[in-house]
Amino acid sequence: MSRVGGRMSALCGLLAICGLATAPAQAQNFKGQMVTIFAGGDVGGYDIYGRLLAQFFGKHLPGAPSFVVKNMPGAGTLRAANYMYEVAPKDGTALGTVGGGTATAHMFGSQGVRFDPRDYVWVGSMNSEVGLVVSWHSQPIKSIQQVYEQELIVGGGGPTSGNVVFPNVMNRVLGTKFKIIPGYKSTGDIALAIERGELQGTASYHYSSIITRNPAWIDDKLVNVLLQLSLRRHEKFPNVPAVPDLAKTDEQKQLIDLVFARQEMGRPFMLAPGTPDAIGSVYRTAFDALMKDPEMLALAAKQKLDLNNPMTGKDIHVLIERLYKVPKDVIAKAAEATGEAG
Repeated sequence: MSRVGGRMSALCGLLAICGLATAPAQAQNFKGQMVTIFAGGDVGGYDIYGRLLAQFFGKHLPGAPSFVVKNMPGAGTLRAANYMYEVAPKDGTALGTVGGGTATAHMFGSQGVRFDPRDYVWVGSMNSEVGLVVSWHSQPIKSIQQVYEQELIVGGGGPTSGNVVFPNVMNRVLGTKFKIIPGYKSTGDIALAIERGELQGTASYHYSSIITRNPAWIDDKLVNVLLQLSLRRHEKFPNVPAVPDLAKTDEQKQLIDLVFARQEMGRPFMLAPGTPDAIGSVYRTAFDALMKDPEMLALAAKQKLDLNNPMTGKDIHVLIERLYKVPKDVIAKAAEATGEAG
């Protein structure tokens, strides 16, 4: 439960004593309402999962509301995260989907962050992500070990985007030589720049995005897969190292764990801080049902959407609270390593 949600819960308890309590969770009804999903990034990114959710989520909510997806590109998914924190209505009619970096951006003091992730009402995540470091097939770099010896020019988005944060971390903690060109609007734009020869590769492209937007990259071996950015290897790439495999000291391992834990909440959805607990509870129950919906799962498989290891809303809160309990000196080093410190 968020801190804002906790205060709301206490207020509801006081109102109940006075006989003025709001309706219980099971009485929430969204009949005739339209819910807008604010998807961080441009078309072909986080909105893909938002559009899948939009097709089926309504039937699991009381009153079967309609859903529409609105793209909100800007600074990775930072613009959407700030909107959900500051502007979005608190009545359940606005649902945000942003990057996993939202979990640590405030902790690291990232520029432009106007939110505390502990205050959102997290609904759930449709998968846990595995980012891939890849180079284009015609480039000379074919393994991650070569990136220790020569630069790999990669594209990046905003300051909290994985394709900026992760190569910064690897450069500063592990000693790699990624040269980051930031400012791209979306991962789709980065992919086009790679294909045009403007970039040599990317230091973080989610496998779930590649198989939906650029499947030929994997199927036709158009890229060299150098590294997996996750705490666990994906079954598709059993022989490609994961980033923890590169850590050589205990401190490196601790920093890598802190930074890449965000991959666990790969495609998260949240409600605005201050949303009543009753609405949050209904949404979480509906999300858990959605992730078992045979019709939704069948369409996801048809569209090649990766639903590997989804998380409940409560699990996301637990993860974020765990990260905030990491010793401050380690957090400071991780913030410096990511380049996110303001």
